[in-house]
Amino acid sequence: MIDGATQAAPDGVRGGARWPEGRPGVVPDVPERLDAMADGLHAALATGTAVEYEQDSSPVFAALKRFRATTLLIPSACGGRGASAVEAVRFQVALGTLAPSAAIATTMHHYKIAALGRVAAAGDARAAAILAELAEDAQLIASGGAESMPGRDLRSLGSHAVRGADGYRVTGLKRPCSLSTSMDTMSLMVELRAPDGTPEGYAQAFVDAHAQGLEREPFWQSPAFRAAESHAVRLNGVRVARERVFPLLGEAGRRFATDCYTWFQLLISASYLGVACCLAEATPEERRAGSRAWTDAAAGIRRLEAVLTEAARAVDEGADAAGQLDAATRARDLVEDQLAGYGGQLLRAAGGGSFARTCFHALLAGSLNAIAFHPPQRGAREGIGLEDLAPDVRDRN
Repeated sequence: MIDGATQAAPDGVRGGARWPEGRPGVVPDVPERLDAMADGLHAALATGTAVEYEQDSSPVFAALKRFRATTLLIPSACGGRGASAVEAVRFQVALGTLAPSAAIATTMHHYKIAALGRVAAAGDARAAAILAELAEDAQLIASGGAESMPGRDLRSLGSHAVRGADGYRVTGLKRPCSLSTSMDTMSLMVELRAPDGTPEGYAQAFVDAHAQGLEREPFWQSPAFRAAESHAVRLNGVRVARERVFPLLGEAGRRFATDCYTWFQLLISASYLGVACCLAEATPEERRAGSRAWTDAAAGIRRLEAVLTEAARAVDEGADAAGQLDAATRARDLVEDQLAGYGGQLLRAAGGGSFARTCFHALLAGSLNAIAFHPPQRGAREGIGLEDLAPDVRDRN
């Protein structure tokens, strides 16, 4: 348990039935953003506090399923909400304002669904069937992709799928894997192999989270985002039906991978902006009044959201794949470059008293630096789906 985190919630993160009117918050329309996508969600989340949710996000995950917010980016034709990229960005910022770990964790759910939705829209019946199944029960999916390590191609995977008469047998290890406890399905990037071990390319495999041979192991030790359930998932010859494995072949496979990265950049950046908003809202009211540090940080966060929203609009308006990826990655890099600095300003604005009485402010401020560790991190931007990145973005360190 995080030392000090079980104390009463600081002003600004206390749950309530309504978002306080007239408050000079960074995101004053949190209720509207959430309820526009999942009516009733805000009231459900407001029964708890951000401090509580950073200890245990399972009530948040349960509410997201109950109000079908997990179907946010599932196409309406498959039974989902069919939200736009701009709506999804605004939703994740709002969710992060109330429950930081839950926003980070559910990014892994939403981005993979968004990319799969494009496959379904192109006429792939398997993708449509999986999305319809996910929508029917408002399932949560975890995403197991490549580990992002400088100097290593993102296609250097830790998991493989061996083809057989009854489908595929998947073996590997993903750590960390957010939503490892609450997931219903795991979407895993794998290297395909013939029965004799010959490589056959790469694929996305959708694995039942309760399948025989899938095991969860402790991994995450940091107090930052401890409620994101980012532990290890080990697969030992897990059987996956052929129709639940999507080879990333040719242009279609390359575009799927590109879409995954584009959506991930948008949604992970939005979630971290939400974390910063949560820190801003945790600043006691008397410390905000007349605080240049708080006001400047709040304005900076809003500017970053405006940039991110423009990148999301490029997706909604159908820009070419390279343009979407480039805009999303540039926006993510800007958020990464500036957000931790705003976190430091907000930490100073909260004051030494808050720092001494609870670790919550320092925890959130430190957590903002973690955006640098998500793939494709700087120095590790090579691999399928990233070929279209502009050279200055791909090589940025």
